This record gives sequence, structure tokens and C-alpha cells, in this order.
Amino acid sequence: MFADLLGGENSPPEAPPAVSATLPYEMDERGLAALLSLSLSQVRTKAREGVFVRSSRGRYDVEESVRRYVVRLRESASRAGRPGDEPTDPHKRERTRLAREQADATALKNAQLRGELVPVAETLRAWQIVLRDVRAGMLAVPSRYAASQPHLTAHDIETLTAEIKHALEGLADGND
Repeated sequence: MFADLLGGENSPPEAPPAVSATLPYEMDERGLAALLSLSLSQVRTKAREGVFVRSSRGRYDVEESVRRYVVRLRESASRAGRPGDEPTDPHKRERTRLAREQADATALKNAQLRGELVPVAETLRAWQIVLRDVRAGMLAVPSRYAASQPHLTAHDIETLTAEIKHALEGLADGND
């Protein structure tokens, strides 16, 4: 019983003091600006926006103004999100995407300037030349082989040519 009166272990926690008990009911612009670390023009702007509540000319209802200001700050923070979160605002999402694309384009341009990237068309042309030479060399094998092997018949040479063509077509199609 005495522990309850003296605030012992079993007593319920005390409620925080009411705001009005520690702050005045009203303040002028300078006082509100000092309390919230704002400039006078910011106080006036927020009053025009309806964040700060005027109680009389040049005076503000402190409790309601602070409550509304905190709500505004929370809303602003929730719209901004946490770092790494995708923005929920479509305009912010588009700006983020644009910034990412511009950074990627700059990275690709720098890699190209360093010689780390080769244009696709140039690479394709080089490989076409190599593969054309390989194909021509492979198709020349039967006639070269026939010149050094007189015992082969024309049918043998045609069969060898057909098999090489079949192998090249299979490679072109991606089959074995």
C-alpha cells in the first residue's frame, strides 16, 4: 500500500505531462519560431498553409500548431521513405529511373572510351568474315583430298562434300 503511494514496483507508470502544462497557450511569431527553430518567414508561410493556427493577430495556439507541424513532418518523412525504398510518388519514381538511366549511360560511355566495349556491328562483321573463311576452308577439303588420293571416286568426293555441308548446316542451326 505504501509502495503504491511512493511509486514502488507495483505502481502504474505515470502519464506524460500534458503539453499545455509546460508550454504557454499562445505565443507570438518570434516565440514559435524560436521554439521550432524556424525563421519568421517560415512561421508565416506555415500559418498561410494552415499548419500553424492563429489564435489572434500575431499570436498562435501553441499546442495545436505544434501538433499540426509534427503531423506535417511525419507525412513528409513517410512520403520520402527509407533509403533504398522505391518511391511511391510516380513523379519521384520517374525522376529516380531517369537518374539511374543517365548514370548507366555515362558508365557505358566511359567503358567505351577506355576500350572495354566494342560496337556490336563491328564485332558481327569480324565474326562473319572468320566464319565465311572457315566455311570456305571446310568446303575445299574434299577437292584437296581428292587431288592427293587418286583412288577416290567422284561419288566418294560428293559424299564427303555432302557430309561436310551437313555438318556446317547443323552448326548453323545449332544442332549437332
